[in-house]
Amino acid sequence: MAGTVAKRVSQPKRQEFSKRLISDIRALLWVVTVGGLLLAAYCIRVGYMGALPWLSAMVGLPWTAHGTVCAFYLNMAKSDHREGGITFEAAKAERFGSGSENSPSI
Repeated sequence: MAGTVAKRVSQPKRQEFSKRLISDIRALLWVVTVGGLLLAAYCIRVGYMGALPWLSAMVGLPWTAHGTVCAFYLNMAKSDHREGGITFEAAKAERFGSGSENSPSI
């Protein structure tokens, strides 16, 4: 096939595991939150007169866990991007992309 240029088939870039985990947790949080609100509305509608601490715990505890996970993820990202971190050292090894078309020469 002389004279023809083969097209590259680009595969969609896969999301890193930690980022995929965070987005999956967010989806589950919204399901739990909406489910808890619907259950509370149902309890009010049918006249349930008991205490509902289990319902507030069902919604509140996953959000607390999510906050903790995000805090640790942010700390990991900070450590990776400072001098001595994994991402920083990889960029340094490639001379910070000095051959890049987007960055001007110094």
